[in-house]
Amino acid sequence: MVRILVFIAGLGLIGAAAYWLLAAPNAVEVCPLDESQTAPSGRTLVLCDIVFEVQPNNDGWAIVRVVDEGLQTNAGQADHDWACEIWGLDAMEKEPRPTRIVVQIMAEPFVRGEPAPGITQSIEAYSAPGDACQWELL
Repeated sequence: MVRILVFIAGLGLIGAAAYWLLAAPNAVEVCPLDESQTAPSGRTLVLCDIVFEVQPNNDGWAIVRVVDEGLQTNAGQADHDWACEIWGLDAMEKEPRPTRIVVQIMAEPFVRGEPAPGITQSIEAYSAPGDACQWELL
């Protein structure tokens, strides 16, 4: 009887572990925001998320992550500038105020900080003196 109970308990633990391993990655919402707009290029860009990161030099960055499902090469500068103006400037209202806006346009969503081999990305950086995005070297 004890062996049967141990066996059943073991099956329950294995089932729980399998559920956690299979369901947990799906539980991570990569793109919680779902706001789409038409960029200057005519392409539809979807706001994925805005991530706030503190850099090693203690500067705060607002990373505006945008999906362009048709992206095959670098996105045009006008689309980056536009995404900065539309979504990035609002992110500058966070306290402490970020020192830089980084616009990351990607062909498909992925978890920030994870490797993304084969996913095309285009990244530009901006400062925001006043109420405008100013392109800067990253």
